[in-house]
Amino acid sequence: MRYPCLPALSFLLAAFCLAPPVDANPIPGRNSIVRVVTVTQDMLQGRSPDELVSSTLERLNQAASFHPDIACLPELFTRKAAEAVPGPTTERLSAWARTHSSYVLFGMKTKTDGKVYNSAILIDRQGRIAGQYNKIHPTENEIKEGTHPGDTELRVFETDFGTIGIQICFDVNWWDNWKRLKQSGAKIVFLPSAYPAATQLAALALTNQFYIVSSTNAGPSKIFDITGKALASSGKHEHWAAAALPLGKRLFETDFHTGKVRQIQQKYGSRVEVVWYNEDDWFTLASLDPELTTEQVIAEFALTPLDDYRARATRVIDVARAGGAAK
Repeated sequence: MRYPCLPALSFLLAAFCLAPPVDANPIPGRNSIVRVVTVTQDMLQGRSPDELVSSTLERLNQAASFHPDIACLPELFTRKAAEAVPGPTTERLSAWARTHSSYVLFGMKTKTDGKVYNSAILIDRQGRIAGQYNKIHPTENEIKEGTHPGDTELRVFETDFGTIGIQICFDVNWWDNWKRLKQSGAKIVFLPSAYPAATQLAALALTNQFYIVSSTNAGPSKIFDITGKALASSGKHEHWAAAALPLGKRLFETDFHTGKVRQIQQKYGSRVEVVWYNEDDWFTLASLDPELTTEQVIAEFALTPLDDYRARATRVIDVARAGGAAK
């Protein structure tokens, strides 16, 4: 379904209109609003590998109507034997990425130096291989079947819209690695997976205050907000989910902030999004204007994000506990 874009709201074009916001060379300081789609293979079980791939790519082609900046496919989505990279599957997805000027991330078995890995491959807008992540924590059954664990050195991947992290399925159980991705600057973490892992992903999104995008072999694929709230989910009527994510979104405690937020809303109106979590005494702030970053608003109004507020309060508490005077 298409929604018309109002001329008076031209600053929201990149976030909400369905004209593709392609910007392979973003201007430094511009606000990134990233259009994400994720596909599920739910209800495709029992098909041959070739049929499975064709049906999954048909769903991906449907999702292209959202004009994504990045699209995600499930873990081992081909169900085929290990391939070299580049190879037939990467070439096929590279062509899709070029056609739609979108990054695409997908899971497949790969083979390097005689070792088989459960991998996620990242392709950029030009169809080039931009990165590969090998699952650090294969299941016991995977190892018995010959899958080798990936290197334990976590890394993040740079895209033209921001820094992303990747985990695969069983990796969801090692929470310290998700924290390390946050510390490395990841704004979105993608999880190609066999199953939704929704409870853990909601908790991990809130704990680390980044977006999480899952893509599943069975069950719904979801996009989680930095608060852990599910922003979008696939289902029986639509086998893909989509959302526009303002990467600068931050979480705040209401303490010392309520009056400032009123001033922000008065000055910037619909150029910013404020969501109140009344029962938690929290709110989130995000700029929806490509020319205005959330960090600029934070600096202008001297806001203190939740993590910084907790750190400040901890210092005051430690000083008081030691018998000193709080500053």
